[in-house]
Amino acid sequence: MLSIFLAVLPVFILIAIGYGAVRTAYVPNTVGDALNSFAVKVAVPVLLFRAMLNLDFAAAFSAPALIGFYTGAVSCFVIGIILARKIFKRRPGEAVSVGFAATFSNSVLLGIAIIERTFGSEALTPAFGIIAFHAPSLYILGMVTMELMRRDGKSLATTLKTAGKSILANSLMIGILIGVAMNFSGIQLPEPVISAIDMLATAAIPVALVGIGAAMTKYKISAGLSESMLVACLSLIVHPAIALGLTHYVFGLEPQTVRAVVTLAAMPPGMNIYIFAVMYDRAVSLAASAFLICTALSVLTATVWLYALSVIIPV
Repeated sequence: MLSIFLAVLPVFILIAIGYGAVRTAYVPNTVGDALNSFAVKVAVPVLLFRAMLNLDFAAAFSAPALIGFYTGAVSCFVIGIILARKIFKRRPGEAVSVGFAATFSNSVLLGIAIIERTFGSEALTPAFGIIAFHAPSLYILGMVTMELMRRDGKSLATTLKTAGKSILANSLMIGILIGVAMNFSGIQLPEPVISAIDMLATAAIPVALVGIGAAMTKYKISAGLSESMLVACLSLIVHPAIALGLTHYVFGLEPQTVRAVVTLAAMPPGMNIYIFAVMYDRAVSLAASAFLICTALSVLTATVWLYALSVIIPV
């Protein structure tokens, strides 16, 4: 297990560097927003564009793999809503934010980095198949459920229209769609352009990880610890457990696919859960707290899951 922990540790060291640099005032507290803006609007879309441009779609899109990942995600979403309503007495809209926090894994900024470091670039192919659907499917699920459950919601048609526009305008989705279009068109880009794309793509994950750490200084664990631990339990334990059960024991998928699916499912919630909560002004402080706690706990839980995968599916 120590070797696995050491393999994923650099990812969390970069987060700690960003956090420490801002917390000690070595760099201004605005650097987190700047780095995240650059990562989300430029570098990561370019990374996803390059991934889609070179992706073998036949190998990437496996229905059993998608079922394994998204069955776990939707299950955590539903369980989170039910428990938030029944145990913590949250209002309907707040309960949806809790459920969304439990289901939206940080698949791009953390998942890609950990999969590549632990299993190699070959394991990224099935991972990108999941990532292509990640934001669109889960945002639609969250937005539609929110509008159906909260009393001041808009019509379902308006909700779907708004969700569609938001997703298509998302920079990550734009990178994916352009990459897919270029892949199918067969157009070859000039070598200098490819080199520039490679340079940006290489910078994407390190910049994003440092940006996450810097952004974490803005939030406090102000919401109930018990609710944050509920989100952590669902996102860090239940989701990957369901993914492992379906992909390995039910569908019997090849090892690389199982490793990619389970690792993505084991990732903590990303900043999207906070953005979603702010969008609807529902359980905002809880979303910030869950983001901090889950990211911290994932240093341990991700290591445990990777170790479990090495035992269940030896390399």
